[in-house]
Amino acid sequence: MELVVRLHRHLCDADAAYRVEFVPDAVVWTEAPESRRVLGRQRSRWYRGLLESLLLHRGMIARRKYGAIGLVALPFFILVEALGPLIEGIGYLLVPVMLIFGLLNVPFFVLFVAVAVGLGTLMSWLSAFNEVYGFRRYSRPRDIARILLYGVVENVLYRQWKAFIAWKGLIQFLRGDTSWGEMTRVGLER
Repeated sequence: MELVVRLHRHLCDADAAYRVEFVPDAVVWTEAPESRRVLGRQRSRWYRGLLESLLLHRGMIARRKYGAIGLVALPFFILVEALGPLIEGIGYLLVPVMLIFGLLNVPFFVLFVAVAVGLGTLMSWLSAFNEVYGFRRYSRPRDIARILLYGVVENVLYRQWKAFIAWKGLIQFLRGDTSWGEMTRVGLER
């Protein structure tokens, strides 16, 4: 994110004509974290990096000069990626408190959660089907079923964990922590 935003800002400030293109079929190898702890450190660092980048480029936000990046992308990242998990985390704390004090309409809450999880799962499944039918990288029914199952688990367990990690990242950011943390690697198998 930082590289693209910085390039965009530099080229817009220089009034240079340019285009950033996306290559959907690039082959890239990456090593996913092997444990939840290492994944948590990675996601926390990504969240802090997002906050750093938004703070560094705050002068671009809502400015027509910077086109879609300034008018759409950066506000989206603020509202959805930066504030979304924090608001969600507050909700996870408030719901039990409201339930204890009788301030929660339980039938509405259950319906709301069902709709939220259902929409999140639907979005994950639509993305998976786009990958399966658009790029044809997965053809075995077992692999497709596993991806669809992950689409449910992502919205039931992983999402809540990510909100916790975002709060942890925010606290680290506010404390000035810019470390990457130890990212244990085991190597790629071929």
